[in-house]
Amino acid sequence: MNAYLQTVTGPIAVEWVRVADAHSHVWIQPPPGVPPDITPLSDYDDILKELLDFHDAGGTTLIDCQPPGCGRDARMLARLANATGLHITAVTGFHLRRYYPATNWLWTATSTQAADTFLEELRVGMNETGGRIPATAILIGYDGRIDGQEQALMEAAAEAARQTGAALLLHTEQGLNIEALVPFFSRLGVPANRLYLCQVDQRPDAGLHRELAQAGVLLGYSSYLRRAYNAEQHFWPLLKALVAAGLGHKVTLGLDLSTPGMWVYGGAEWGLEALPRLIIPRLQQEGIAQEIADGLVGQNVARHLVWQA
Repeated sequence: MNAYLQTVTGPIAVEWVRVADAHSHVWIQPPPGVPPDITPLSDYDDILKELLDFHDAGGTTLIDCQPPGCGRDARMLARLANATGLHITAVTGFHLRRYYPATNWLWTATSTQAADTFLEELRVGMNETGGRIPATAILIGYDGRIDGQEQALMEAAAEAARQTGAALLLHTEQGLNIEALVPFFSRLGVPANRLYLCQVDQRPDAGLHRELAQAGVLLGYSSYLRRAYNAEQHFWPLLKALVAAGLGHKVTLGLDLSTPGMWVYGGAEWGLEALPRLIIPRLQQEGIAQEIADGLVGQNVARHLVWQA
């Protein structure tokens, strides 16, 4: 029986996902009232060119991680998907508070109100699409704390995940306090195999990562292009340790290029093409088996984002 992944242009078989940026930001148009250092990612022509280059290099899929109210526009994601032939997914949910104007409804909503909104975007369609394009998953902006309004929104996200089987994608701040997440969501009826923890390679604790992976969590690694995180000393040993432990199927690789300066068109040495042209050859050089490598760069995240009863 085939499994299908919801994208902004319709459901696709997971087998179609071959090379995926598992943590992407394709389009960001920050709303009025956010801090001036929140940079737009909204030059259509430049984004289109970079996406076409990614496609030509072998890329097939982009897992967009920008939730509503802080820059998401699923209409633009669909337009870019149709123009490039790429499969692009979208999320509902919420990000860190700093990405929103202070008056955004999320910060005074009840858990029930937020859950109803997340469910509507998953089951019917995202707000800016007139309810025509459903979201794929639920993003949570997690700064390491579980309290206050953020806890109420996390509980809302958990309820939406519990009712639909959609995955929870957690933006983390350098993996801070990620060990609290499995027990927290388990108490709310969301098992570990519905959690996708992003940016956790910024906390390269192989023992902790093994525990999380063994519990069922999908680990998102996305900092290997950033000099500040010293990939040779941290990322590559961490990845090889997980693969050696037989847990390569619980890791996925993304790029998290969230500002124009991280893209080639914005002046970076490597942009979206880094995954097919730089990282995949390096996986081969490191002796990682083809089946494991295929999972790391596409199949693991595709399977994880399929809704589960």
